[in-house]
Amino acid sequence: MLEQFCDDFLAVVPLQLPELLDKRKMEKPVKYDDYVLLTFQLNTPFTIEEVMDMLEDEMEMIILYHHIPSRHTEFGHSCCAYSNPSFGRMFKVNGSTDERGMVSQIKVTIYDSLEHMSADVCLDLSLHCKNGFFKYMKPKEEVLLDFI
Repeated sequence: MLEQFCDDFLAVVPLQLPELLDKRKMEKPVKYDDYVLLTFQLNTPFTIEEVMDMLEDEMEMIILYHHIPSRHTEFGHSCCAYSNPSFGRMFKVNGSTDERGMVSQIKVTIYDSLEHMSADVCLDLSLHCKNGFFKYMKPKEEVLLDFI
């Protein structure tokens, strides 16, 4: 079933967002028991704000956070967005900045169930709460409501 979700994702989503998800620049999928991890190298690096805007505006994804580990560097800023569960898709997208402050790689996690997805989205959020600060963060309570 997970392989079918991955095939469905690759058939549709890269067409919606070719700047970020170019199948020709995708590394070999890494398969786990309840999810698949896809890594896409970007032809053109983007700022983290541009990535978040594309995910929200062009794919109608829900922004989970924009995390900044330190005010002293542009490296390591990260963002996460997840697909709206009411649309029937189960994936999240993560990006982080390199030493130039640009996002040059996107990671996509495709899930086999909403239960696994909601748990991983909440875990992702809680792991980023341990250091740095959030420029934006969707409260965990609101995240959980998206999955009801």
